[in-house]
Amino acid sequence: MAFPLFGKKPAPAPLAAKAPARPTGKGAPTAPTEELGSLDFTHTQDPNSMTSRPRIEVKETLHEIPQAIEQAAMLYSIDQAEAASGALEAAIRGNELGRYGPRAWGMLFELYQIEGRRQDFDRLAVEYAAKFETSPPTWVAGDEPAAVAPKPVNKSSVSLSGALNAKAQETLKQVFKIAERSPAVRIEVGKVTEVDEHGCGLLNAVLKQMKKARKECLLGGADKLAALVAKSTVPGECRNEQAWMLLLDLYQQIGNQEAFEEAAVNYAVTFEVSPPSFEVPKNRPAVKAEPETEAELESDDAGCALEGVITSATDGAFATIRLHAEDAAEVIVDVSRLLRMDFVAATNLMNLVNALTAAQKKVRLIKASHLLTALWEVIGLDRVARVETRKA
Repeated sequence: MAFPLFGKKPAPAPLAAKAPARPTGKGAPTAPTEELGSLDFTHTQDPNSMTSRPRIEVKETLHEIPQAIEQAAMLYSIDQAEAASGALEAAIRGNELGRYGPRAWGMLFELYQIEGRRQDFDRLAVEYAAKFETSPPTWVAGDEPAAVAPKPVNKSSVSLSGALNAKAQETLKQVFKIAERSPAVRIEVGKVTEVDEHGCGLLNAVLKQMKKARKECLLGGADKLAALVAKSTVPGECRNEQAWMLLLDLYQQIGNQEAFEEAAVNYAVTFEVSPPSFEVPKNRPAVKAEPETEAELESDDAGCALEGVITSATDGAFATIRLHAEDAAEVIVDVSRLLRMDFVAATNLMNLVNALTAAQKKVRLIKASHLLTALWEVIGLDRVARVETRKA
């Protein structure tokens, strides 16, 4: 594939040569040159593997990103936070950033948080408020740099969309992985648009196994799925038993006892069995029917998430994106807890987005840090995917 490679100059110098030294007052060394020598990304790649190095065709393209932001993004991608902050400090002091100023300041705030530099963060906050006449980001206390990885709204959920059929099996497997570390799992089913008997059977099996394991399994959007499943149940026609069973479970989930009892009687008459009885689950965690804030709305809309540190050696890092793209025209990826991504991994992500774009799919990356956004802008990912930087 071909994509722009930070090319404002006819022959860009190696990254190590461009990384500026930290200000003398800080007394900190620059990043070791030998550690940057690993940025050789010209090895061939197995097209079926996302862990091997990609084959990149370098195509020089002009972009407006200031050199300091480019350097800082690349340095942080290889875990050189100290050198990255030095590059940004010099650029901010020199007013060399133009309209990219807010991006650089946002990156520096995140780097100070990552490095634990509270005094520098507070000093920068005062300068930011004076320069931009708006409230600066706030320091987040705790072991984890929450300015880069804020607490998620809901990380114990799995989302189903499109058709509930045999393809849903891989998504539903995630329920058991979450159940290993959480007492309750939420399955979002409000975006399912069609069902078949196989799909209903898969969801029934999950609900049955979760109950057997004494784990709570909550169905978000159960009322919408119930209306859809009800179309597959015809009283007197002895077929689609899995749909009938799922319909009863959905009515119980949403607490619609009247609809449950009517369906239970029809089920019993149709299949000549005793009707099941309505039970109200005890000690059920509260499930919000609708998100209350914009942040919750975005989180609920996110079909999948990327977390932690993703490098070229991270196996299957983007499998969740491929999975959700099977049944959705747009994949919304929550990257609020993605701490860092190296250049090779970013390239692999761009390759995947290009492939999905060719298949008429869209990818939207929401709540990205300034550091990640800058890296993705450098390689041109923002031209093929929608990247939304989170608010301070």
